[in-house]
Parts: sequence; structure tokens; C-alpha cells
Amino acid sequence: MGREGQWIEQPVNQPINIADWKGDDEFEVYPEGARDKSLLKSPEQSEYGFLIPNHRYLFKHSFDRHPDQFWAEIIAYQVGCMMEIPVPPALVAYDSDNNICGALIEWFVGYPGQPEDRFFAGGDIMVSIIHGFDRKKGRQHNFSSIEKHFSALKCVGFHVYDWLNYWCDMLLFDALIGNTDRHQDNWGVLWNQNKGNVAYMAPVFDNGTSLGYEILESKMANFTNPTRMQTYINKGRHHLRWHIDDESQCQHVDLLVQLMEKYPELKNRIKNKLALFQKEHLRSIMTLCTKYRINIPLSQARADFVCGLIVSRFQVINKRISAL
Repeated sequence: MGREGQWIEQPVNQPINIADWKGDDEFEVYPEGARDKSLLKSPEQSEYGFLIPNHRYLFKHSFDRHPDQFWAEIIAYQVGCMMEIPVPPALVAYDSDNNICGALIEWFVGYPGQPEDRFFAGGDIMVSIIHGFDRKKGRQHNFSSIEKHFSALKCVGFHVYDWLNYWCDMLLFDALIGNTDRHQDNWGVLWNQNKGNVAYMAPVFDNGTSLGYEILESKMANFTNPTRMQTYINKGRHHLRWHIDDESQCQHVDLLVQLMEKYPELKNRIKNKLALFQKEHLRSIMTLCTKYRINIPLSQARADFVCGLIVSRFQVINKRISAL
């Protein structure tokens, strides 16, 4: 485990130029996911003192239709820090050779001085426990099967440390940012043979399909209407179903409610996490993000929209949890 969930202070006058960075020996063009991304190695020496030298970073940029989507990764990381949720650092970066902007995301294994953890993607787990699991569409992706799997591991002497609290935190985080893409390969388990029969959940990575990235700037004014905002939030769905045979995916907050109904002890954990949320802190995060001078900046209009969206989601979650 490394710097996930830690505040990494990136000066606004230091967006990271990755033009001269070398590609990773194994995966220069990273094969997972839909958006273009490159796995790179940071230089041994650079002007960016907040980076780890000679460490893997994933440079992730956006489709032409939504060129500023990468900002969702960067904002989500900082919201995760505020909520004390282990999200890998996502920093502002660009490639001056190709005129591309993106999020530079710190790789969560292979930290200096640490033994190399093995990463097992959630998709590998789902394939192993559900016969005929369709990894491409993931329609059988469900919490109940995941829960049974981790419980069964413990029964045979192999323990995934703190897995239930992790899922509680991740589902709360996804509800707060409106993440609709927490599919089976966007979570996983880390294991190192030197740690015996104990594994750990991987940090909460790949958070860019969130925060209303698909809403065009010309449409943002519509969301000042509370009814329009509420309709949008209600429409959102998590990738997970609760049971394998459920007809549809769960609405974000409904998934949290079902989790608390089964595990009432999680209510205090969720309430404590929600108590960490500060509207003024969120505003300061958004203001800071608008100050980076790159070719695809975070506009003030999108910053205001995202801030309003997160606050509205927080209010929805808080209201439902307080009513239980």
C-alpha cells in the first residue's frame, strides 16, 4: 500500500509535463478500460518534488466528445482525501509533444522499499465464483456473490482484511460522486506471499465516469433547478446488482441502504464519514482546480456545476441515512 488517500500538494504552477517520460517496460499502452491511457515511469530526477522517482504512473486522457472528463479523476481523488477514503493520487498533467491533457494517476503497487504485491482484479474473482460470468458486460456483477466469496475465504483460513468496511466506504464514495462504472475490473485485491494468508482490498481506483462528466457546459444551467438535479441523481445507477438474479442495477443510495439493513453496525461508520464532508472545503478544492493553466482547464462553469452536484448528492445520502 502506498499514498492512496494522502493529500499530495501539487502547486498550480506545476502541471506535470510527461512528454519525455519513458513508457513502462511491460505495458506502455495500458490495455484495460475504454479511455486512452499510457503506463509510464517517472524520471529519477525532475522538477516535480511531489512525485515518486522511477515509479509507475498512469496517464489517462479523455474522448474528444468530453475532453475535460479527466478532471473527474482529479476531483474524485481530492474528495476521497476529504472523506478519508483510499483513492490513488490523481494529478494534473499534459503531454506537450501531442498537445494532450489528462490525469496522472499514481500506480498503487511497486512502491520503493516495499515488496511487490500481486493484484487480482475483481473480474478474475467473479469469473472464478460465477459459472459463465460475462466479463465484457458484467451483468452478473453483484454484491451478494462477492460477500459470500470473502466469507468463504475466511472459513478456509484466508482473510481479506477489512473487506466489509472497504466496500462500505467505496459504495458511499461512489454514491457521492455518482460513479456509474464500478464494474468487476474496477476493484480488486492485493496479496503478498510474505504477508501470509492475509490479503487487502486495492485502493478505490478508476473514478472518472462520475461527477456529471457527460453533461455539456451548455446544459449545466438546467441543473440550478432542484427538481432537475434530483431527477438526474435518482436516475443514476451503480454497476452492481445486490443479488445475481436482480433485474436491474441498484440506485446508488439504495445500495447503501441495503448494505446497512444487512449490517446495521455500518451506520455509524457511514455517519462518521459523512461528518467529514465540508462544503467550504469542497469549494476550495474546486477553486484550486480552476487555477491550473493547461490547454483543457477546468472551467468555472463546470467547477460550479460539479460542486453543486456533489453537495446535492451529499444531501440525498445524508437524508436517507439519517432516516434509518
